[in-house]
Amino acid sequence: MAYYAEKDFFEDDELIELVTSILEGNLTLDWYRVDTPRLRAKPADPARGLTYEDCNLGPYGYDAIPEFVRDRYSMAARGSALVAKLPDLGYTINRRSDVWADNVVGLYEEAKARRWAPAVDIPWGELDTAADPLREAAMAQACTLLEEVALVAMEVPSRWVFSINQEFLELKSFLCAQMIDEARHVEACRKRALASGQGLGRASVSAEQALKELLTAETYPEASLGTNLLLGSFVLAMYRALGAVSKTRADRLLGTLSMQDVARSAAYGVAHMRYHLGHQPGKAVALADYLDRSEHTVLGIAGSPEFLEPLVLLAAGSREPGALARGAAFVRRWFTGALEEYLERCAAAGLGDRRERSRLPRLAATLAA
Repeated sequence: MAYYAEKDFFEDDELIELVTSILEGNLTLDWYRVDTPRLRAKPADPARGLTYEDCNLGPYGYDAIPEFVRDRYSMAARGSALVAKLPDLGYTINRRSDVWADNVVGLYEEAKARRWAPAVDIPWGELDTAADPLREAAMAQACTLLEEVALVAMEVPSRWVFSINQEFLELKSFLCAQMIDEARHVEACRKRALASGQGLGRASVSAEQALKELLTAETYPEASLGTNLLLGSFVLAMYRALGAVSKTRADRLLGTLSMQDVARSAAYGVAHMRYHLGHQPGKAVALADYLDRSEHTVLGIAGSPEFLEPLVLLAAGSREPGALARGAAFVRRWFTGALEEYLERCAAAGLGDRRERSRLPRLAATLAA
């Protein structure tokens, strides 16, 4: 729905007269006489530059954000002097503990400091795609699946960022950094598949249905829990596995650089849940129920043949039965390790020990048998 300013400024004679007067040297200086604190931000560490932590000063800082934002719904900069008739942007997420995490400022700064460019930071020229066509086909298929995952991981924060109050600007900036991270993964995985000479592989029905379920979470805390903590834990392990089975520096870098990006999302997911439940402990039951309903998506994504079989082949190195057995053993260990890390993150987030409640450990035990 379109919004229209209360006036057509081309037809605002008073504004045009004011502009003309200012350009004649008659300044109003109303902006100079505002009663806002005169504070100066300085870099604590010149090597890092001026960070948001350095700007955490008085009413301008994120420590000053209240639990409930009740009177600031425009795009006015936090701490600035408000005036009449500022437009209401219709924010629907105005409670700090619904979105905040104590580490979000540092994670945003890290996202900028550790940015990388797939076009030039992956040594594409070192790939020898003709040496092992089967391996290249497996890598292309794994990257096809990971591109599907990254596209949805990019869209999840985009669904929520406009609904979140502008007062939480550091958090909103981090969500934008997440989108950039995932756009980078889309690029890297797509280019790796095409660099193989095998082309893109096959889309996964189970993965895409699972991803859509996570994408359509009903609340922001559920979306963050499902995408950052649940999905993020296993995607982090997926990239780690690709790095572990890599034969080239290019593939190792693709895995490790993508890992560092996803690790930020997982770290935010844990800290966000811890902050959320610390301020709203009554939500623990609903979020545990959400995980009960949503953990099956892990099997649809990480357990899809479109990812699992390529990973077995990459770990095996060939289709010889003994090699395939070793590849399958690697994948079982990989899944068990990823699950353990996920359960540890749940506990660290304040969601308790899910080993008895979750169906994932029973699945892992069955696979290991």
